[in-house]
Amino acid sequence: MKILLPVILTLIGIVVIINTFATLIGKFQAPSKITKHFSPSPRPTPTSTPRPLTFAEMNALYGPCVFLPTLFYHHIQSPEAAKQNKQTALTIDTDFFRNQMKYLKEKGYHTVSMNDLTSFFDNGIPISSGSILLTFDDAYADFASDAVPILREFGFKATLFVPTGLVNNPGYLTWDTISSLMPGGDILFANHTWSHHNLLAAENVIEKEISTADTQLAEKGLNSPKVFAYPYGLSSAPAETFLTKLGYKLAFTTVPGSTLCKKLRFDLPRVRIGNADLSAYGF
Repeated sequence: MKILLPVILTLIGIVVIINTFATLIGKFQAPSKITKHFSPSPRPTPTSTPRPLTFAEMNALYGPCVFLPTLFYHHIQSPEAAKQNKQTALTIDTDFFRNQMKYLKEKGYHTVSMNDLTSFFDNGIPISSGSILLTFDDAYADFASDAVPILREFGFKATLFVPTGLVNNPGYLTWDTISSLMPGGDILFANHTWSHHNLLAAENVIEKEISTADTQLAEKGLNSPKVFAYPYGLSSAPAETFLTKLGYKLAFTTVPGSTLCKKLRFDLPRVRIGNADLSAYGF
């Protein structure tokens, strides 16, 4: 018994040491499964893009409406002249413009006048399918030299929006040139303000810009019917009110679109044309 006692004590000590060591090992072992808790990132609230109104919806809300593509241009000149004058962004190559007009003619399109559009709005006189309006902004000198001969070659009417205070300045038409273009009766010279000032301005500025041009055009027997285009396409409620007061019938923006409606007659859309085939615009 005396011999066994030391052996038993030794075994007990070994067991204690093993248990202690196992406990220490367990404290440093990674758990068999780690559960991570994530806070989800907030998701942005999707915003819906309003779908364009159909023609029927436009007609119900703002009608009567007519599908009447209104093309608009600025410079018609050669690429060389455009580069020299730093006007490439606003220029259609003269030869390209001729091809566009030829394409319209061959496809059976025909131009109508602003009188035709006002007659539709005011008297319900229909506008036939295949009709278009051609408009030009700013009264640049190349309108007479490059655009008009091509327009007349294909028998197309057009409206030129004139900032009257810029007439007779370098690069713009002169009053004499405008007078020489009048007898054809195929071009309407219309109001584009006096100095091409945007109409998101004080009311006195708006009224001066519109009325000064209105007076100058009237003195030369122009702008009948009274039609307007907003510089930079920027319309405003005070401008619309003043245009109505002066007896204007129509006013055009640069908002894209081809559906023209009576109740939006002072916010009419247009189609800006570039150096691309007109088939790319749906013609």
